[in-house]
Amino acid sequence: MCNRKELMYLPEQIKTIIHTYEEHGFECFVVGGSVRDSLLERPVSDYDLCTNALPEQTMALFGHTIPTGIRHGTVTISIDSLLVEVTTYRIESGYRDHRHPDTVRFVSDLVSDLARRDFTINAIAYSPCQGYIDPFEGRKDLARQMICAVGDPDRRFQEDALRMVRAHRFAAQLGFDIESETFEAIEANAHLIKYVAAERLFGEWQKILKANPYQVRKMLSLFRPWLPELTACAFCEQNSIYHDKDVLDHTLCAIASLPRYDDLCAFALLLHDLGKPYVLITGHDGKDHFKGHQEVSYEIALRACRVLKLSNEYKNTVPDLVRYHDEIAVPTLGWLHKFVVGLGFDKEKMHRLFMVQYGDIMAHSVKGQKRLAVLKEMIRFYEREIEKRPVCVGQLALNGKEVSRIAGVYGKEIGTTLKELLDHAFYCPQDNTKEGLTHYLEKKRK
Repeated sequence: MCNRKELMYLPEQIKTIIHTYEEHGFECFVVGGSVRDSLLERPVSDYDLCTNALPEQTMALFGHTIPTGIRHGTVTISIDSLLVEVTTYRIESGYRDHRHPDTVRFVSDLVSDLARRDFTINAIAYSPCQGYIDPFEGRKDLARQMICAVGDPDRRFQEDALRMVRAHRFAAQLGFDIESETFEAIEANAHLIKYVAAERLFGEWQKILKANPYQVRKMLSLFRPWLPELTACAFCEQNSIYHDKDVLDHTLCAIASLPRYDDLCAFALLLHDLGKPYVLITGHDGKDHFKGHQEVSYEIALRACRVLKLSNEYKNTVPDLVRYHDEIAVPTLGWLHKFVVGLGFDKEKMHRLFMVQYGDIMAHSVKGQKRLAVLKEMIRFYEREIEKRPVCVGQLALNGKEVSRIAGVYGKEIGTTLKELLDHAFYCPQDNTKEGLTHYLEKKRK
């Protein structure tokens, strides 16, 4: 029976698992992010456990288990509808792809297992009976708010190149600094980031943009294989009354200024001005101009969505948000028709465009922010007018069969006629009735 005062809150299911191991002569500890976040008094979402029991012994101890990663020692225990991953102590070697170990060997001591982990703040273990096991002084690094690699940082990053981006992600999320030797090792090994799958990288980027987009400036070398333009933006000043930041700082400020964080909007803003360094012209008055940067940035966005293997939602949304981020003018029905009928922007896409435009405006100088009044007028106009008129053929009072019968058209001509009806009904919404559209078609036939 353990009489030690509990230092870390654990759900009853986790305590039961640990106790089950211990009463059968094994060790079991909570490890990693849950220990770190508990020490920081942050919410803990899930608990990872490690043990000196072999996977087969774990499956024999518990009635409901899933061999999720048994080759690497991981078994998932199902207890009271909670799924808990438990991994046997292990050491790893031979990272030929700079991402995954070639060899995994199970060991019996906890410290050897902790020694293979990425950062000291993630290499702290805890059990109710033994308390904290912290051989690499992760608690000290938590107190001094520092991200520090376990052991030799060069070795850690050569083993798994994703750890370099994770260091920046933890720094962004926790508000920590990266310890100098660890940071230098990241810069020295940044070329290895090309071995990391784009999908894994992008997930980390999203977390960084959400937590603290300004962290991006500190990790440009890790973006270079996919977005080399970010480095160019860091050296591109904007000598204009509308700007008081270089292009990169403007970009990061725009993301931080989003009225509501949205992954697609944040990524669109990361890309929205990447074309500026390539179209920069300084006039005779010494002022900088970036004519056509929207189209160049749009092409960069198309490439980024493709090479990063992003979802169709990203591919169909982000490049358009980049292309039209600067279209801010007193609204007219022609403007509305272009976006909702011509380009087919639905409500969600229009609201995202407005958010991108808001972030972009707020990252300008005080003079540049005067466009905010126009944007607000655009939003009011959109919300008012969108309810008054049809914006897609599905909102027309006549369907394709009816149009075919009334207008005597077939095949592709039906679609063409429906589009023509939509254009008419958009500008003359009072005609969007069966009688009104029928009259319009019959009049055209005459």
